[in-house]
Amino acid sequence: MNNGTDEPAMPARRKLHPGWLVMLAGLVATFMTTPGQTVGVAPFIDHIASDLALTRNEVLTYYSLGTLFGVLPAPFIGRLADRFGPRRVITFAVVAVSAACLAMALVQGPVTLAAAFTFLRGSATGGLGLVSGQMINLWFVRYRGRANAVSMLGLALGGLIIPGLSEQITAAFGWRVSYMVLGAGVLAIMLPIGLLFFRNHPSAYKSTPDFGRTPDDKAPVISGSLTVSEALRAPMMWYFLDVAVVLNAVGTALVLDHLRLLDAEGIDRSAAISLLGIVPMMQVIAVIGGGLLIDRLGTRATGLIGLAINGLAIVCVVARPDLLGGAAYVALLGLSLGTLQVVQGAAMAEHFGMRAMGALRGIVFVVGAFGAAAGPLIFAVWSPETGYAAFLTLVGVAALLGIFSPAPHAARNR
Repeated sequence: MNNGTDEPAMPARRKLHPGWLVMLAGLVATFMTTPGQTVGVAPFIDHIASDLALTRNEVLTYYSLGTLFGVLPAPFIGRLADRFGPRRVITFAVVAVSAACLAMALVQGPVTLAAAFTFLRGSATGGLGLVSGQMINLWFVRYRGRANAVSMLGLALGGLIIPGLSEQITAAFGWRVSYMVLGAGVLAIMLPIGLLFFRNHPSAYKSTPDFGRTPDDKAPVISGSLTVSEALRAPMMWYFLDVAVVLNAVGTALVLDHLRLLDAEGIDRSAAISLLGIVPMMQVIAVIGGGLLIDRLGTRATGLIGLAINGLAIVCVVARPDLLGGAAYVALLGLSLGTLQVVQGAAMAEHFGMRAMGALRGIVFVVGAFGAAAGPLIFAVWSPETGYAAFLTLVGVAALLGIFSPAPHAARNR
C-alpha cells in the first residue's frame, strides 16, 4: 500500500532465523562440557593425587572407571532427547554438570573420587554434550557438517582456555576452589543460554532446517530411518563405533600421558602445559576443515582422513616425541581429534536418519567411553610401546571398516 504516493513500499524486514541462535547455543554448550572432558581434567590429576595421598596411576584408574560407568546412561538420555526434545532436557543437563564440579571439589578419598569422576564424565559428555549435538542435527541437514563444526569449536576453545584458567585458580586458591568456580560458571552462563536458545525440531516452531534455505541438488536426501537394532546390524555402524574408540582411547591416553611423556624427554612441566594448548588450536583448524569436508565428501571419507592423521600422530610419538620440542605430535593429535569429533557429531543422522538418532548417539558415547577408559589403563597395565601398537591396530581396523563397509539401505544418498 503506497497511501496515494508514488514512493515504493519498504521491503519487509527479514527476521533472524532461529538456526543461527541454535548454532551459537550449541557452541557455548560444547564449551561448557570442558570441565568434564579429558583436557579439562588433565591439569587436576597431579593435584588430586597429592591431596588425597594417591599415586598418579591410581587417580587415572578412578578416572577411567568414572568415564566407563558415567556414560552408561547416555542411550537413555538420548531416548529422552528423542522423545521430549533437547529444549526440555537441557536444564537437567546443565544443573548436573554444575553439581558434578561441586562434587569434585568435595571429594575426600578414593570412593568419593570415583563417584565424582563418574558424575562429572556422565553429565558433561553423556548429558550436556549429547543433548546439544542432538539439537544441532535436528536443525541442519545440508549444512550439518559445518554446523557441527561450529559446535565443536566450543570444545576446542574450551581446551584452549579452561586448562590455563584452572591452573591459575589452582595456583592462587587450590584445586578445589578451581572446580567450584568452574561449576558456578557453567550454571551462570549455560543455564540462561539453554533456556533462551535451545530448541526442539524446527517443525515445532513452523520453521525449516538450514536457515530456511531451499535444498539444492547437492543436498542429501534421506530414503528412510533405521531403528537402533537395524543400525547395529549395519557394518557402517561398526565403522563409526571403531572411530569412537580410536578418538577416545588415543586422545584420552595421550593427553593424560602428555606431562609424563615430555618429562621423559627433558621438557619441564610449564613448557609441557603450554604445548598442550596446541591441541585445541589445531582442533579449531581441523573442526572447520572437517565440517566443510563432511558437507562435501560425507562422514565416511572424512573419518578416514582423520584416522590417517591419528595414525601419524602415534607414529610420531613412537619415533620422535621430542620433535620440535613435542609440538609435532600434539599438532597431529589436535588435527585428528578435531576431524574425528565433527565426524562423530554428524555420522548418525547422515547414515541412519532421525528416528533413533539420540539413542544411537548415546550408544556411540558409551562405546567411546569404553575407549576413553581403556586408553589410560593400557598405559597403566602395559608398557607405552605395547599401548602404541594397540592404538595403531585400532586405527587400522577402523580404516578397513570405513573402506569396505556398504552404505546402510536407509542412508542419506549423496
